[in-house]
Amino acid sequence: MPAGLLAGLIERTAFAISNQESRYTLNGALLVLKPGSIEMAATDGHRLPLGARDVVIGGLGNEERLLVPKRAVIGLRRLAYGQEADSPIHVAKDDRHLFFSAGDSVICARNLAGQFPNYEAVLPKSNTLRATLDAATLRESLRRVTLLAPEQTHAVCLTLESGRLTLSASGADTGEATESLDAAYQGEALRVAFNAAFLLDLLSVIKSGNVEIALKDAGSAAELRPSDQADYRYSCVIMPMRS
Repeated sequence: MPAGLLAGLIERTAFAISNQESRYTLNGALLVLKPGSIEMAATDGHRLPLGARDVVIGGLGNEERLLVPKRAVIGLRRLAYGQEADSPIHVAKDDRHLFFSAGDSVICARNLAGQFPNYEAVLPKSNTLRATLDAATLRESLRRVTLLAPEQTHAVCLTLESGRLTLSASGADTGEATESLDAAYQGEALRVAFNAAFLLDLLSVIKSGNVEIALKDAGSAAELRPSDQADYRYSCVIMPMRS
């Protein structure tokens, strides 16, 4: 597979790999190799980014699902970034191990046992409330408002009204912060809370252009994605918090 493509998928998903050792199958990223595409997904139980791109994979006859441990994903990212974008990274496996090679470098890792969650079933099907905002403006506003968010929860409230999104956060010892942004939104008024760190992780990937937020209600999972899906098909499902 092309090194640049693999690096792009890792950048878009690795931030959500779980650090909880008790959740063994979530301690890695799922790499799905298909004859005509590559997908990668990761989740910590609260968010799930999914990246995909169409590409012909040489030497692959059937779909392969590889559950790559977090430390191996980090090493694989270094390996991929150390190559030219169109240089190949070769993949092999046996019953218990995965092998990634490029040039003189080889990474050997365990193929995590167990079943990764059915991410296709997690993707929201009925999120009809949609808002579109400038990603860079949202990121900078979130960074400012989050300074006064509770340290333990990082909770930030998003209030959507016609043409506007208002971000707000308050902490018992820090005070309150509020900022309003222009948003392409025409649905009913809605107030929903998220862990701001989750939103900022995603917005560190969506560096420019517009970001779309699709919601059903204040208690259901939201789906965020860049408006530009030309290079990668990419989205992130994030569970809301109690506001």
